Amino acid sequence: MPAGTVSVSPEIASAPEGKIDRIFREWSAGPQLEGALIGFCLLDENGRTVFASPLAGTALCPASSLKTMTTGAALGVLGSEFRFETVLAGTAPLNPAGILDGNLVLVGGGDPTFSQADLAQLADAAIASGLNRVTGRVRVDTSFFPHDPMSDHWNWGDIGNAYGAGAFGLNLDHNRLEIHFEPGAQPGAPAKFLGGGPALRDTRWENHVVTGPADSGDEVVVYSQPYGRTITLRGTVPAGQSRFTVSGAIPDPPALAAEMLRARLESSGVKFTDRAGPFATSATIPLARHRSPPLPEIIDHLHKVSDNLEAQCLFLTIGQRQAATPADSVRQYWENAGIAFTGLRQLDGSGLARANMIRPLDLARVNFAARHGPEGQRFYESLTASANGAVRGKIGGMSGVKTQVGFLRTATGRDLTFALMGNGLPASREFWARSGELLETIRTTEP
Repeated sequence: MPAGTVSVSPEIASAPEGKIDRIFREWSAGPQLEGALIGFCLLDENGRTVFASPLAGTALCPASSLKTMTTGAALGVLGSEFRFETVLAGTAPLNPAGILDGNLVLVGGGDPTFSQADLAQLADAAIASGLNRVTGRVRVDTSFFPHDPMSDHWNWGDIGNAYGAGAFGLNLDHNRLEIHFEPGAQPGAPAKFLGGGPALRDTRWENHVVTGPADSGDEVVVYSQPYGRTITLRGTVPAGQSRFTVSGAIPDPPALAAEMLRARLESSGVKFTDRAGPFATSATIPLARHRSPPLPEIIDHLHKVSDNLEAQCLFLTIGQRQAATPADSVRQYWENAGIAFTGLRQLDGSGLARANMIRPLDLARVNFAARHGPEGQRFYESLTASANGAVRGKIGGMSGVKTQVGFLRTATGRDLTFALMGNGLPASREFWARSGELLETIRTTEP
């Protein structure tokens, strides 16, 4: 169901002289923002532009604020009742003796929430149905999503880390693993690798991590490649913290799920003959199913923790549902809602790619349309509240980039939509405090 058509001004007029203009100019003139690109805009209750800074019409990198473009479209395209489904099936029916003469196939549906516990429940359900022997092997069908789980535009330094985990047709435990170290006695000393997991039995670990200064935190970078078997660890862990734990990405979640599924079945007495076949080439006889939480609950979590995997899985699922590329599908959804994009470049659903670009005005209009679409109230409620509930929004951040998009209620009860995007910022967290000051000043000042 498409979003309601948005009433928006066709383009930016020159920034109006007035209270908001003066507030923004004074705010953005601070020395902490010197040299940065700052775009800011406000829309009124009807989606009309109340204020647009000079760079509000320039496409900037949105970071994780782009997730709202994905989640709003997901609610409209997939619907609030949507759930991901994972199926355990056989290439042949069970015979009366409980023998599956074929392969056991785990059919992924792109569920980013699928866990080891869910996998165990599928195995137990298959056993309860009478399964006690498989003449073939465990296979995994990941064809729901493209074979390449990573965007070509994600940085090499991102994809081995937990926040850069790829989106596979079959995911497991958010495709994240934990890695444990024992720091050395002093900075510069090697840090001992204590193990990591969940991981495939044949995973090769290459540890080059050393000990950093006390209180220096997690400075470990994890390198791996999709479907690979080698995980390389570089960087530092802080001195004085025994068994220090960092997170990484599981390189091959489908293979790990297959390994775990077989181990669970074998521990319960199911036998595998490992014949090569010939068997049917597809799984047609379901033995057990698992369904994810409903879409709104996934979006609640996605917005709360800015989960890249969940956003990317929704992005790919929208494309799969529309039988088109995900980017084209999402863009078409918002264009049908009345938004005429200029300078849009969407390369993923999460905002992890630095080459994503969108104008602050267009990002604000997307959020306005999402709030006034078929699941508008649910979308609004999923956003993080601040300022005692007067502000709801989604932030985005990566080195040099800080953004925020959402809604604010003024002291006089007006509901405004805003987008604030900063690129080329210094390495400081002060921007968040300053952005809060800007929004609070505007909230208490009638535009």
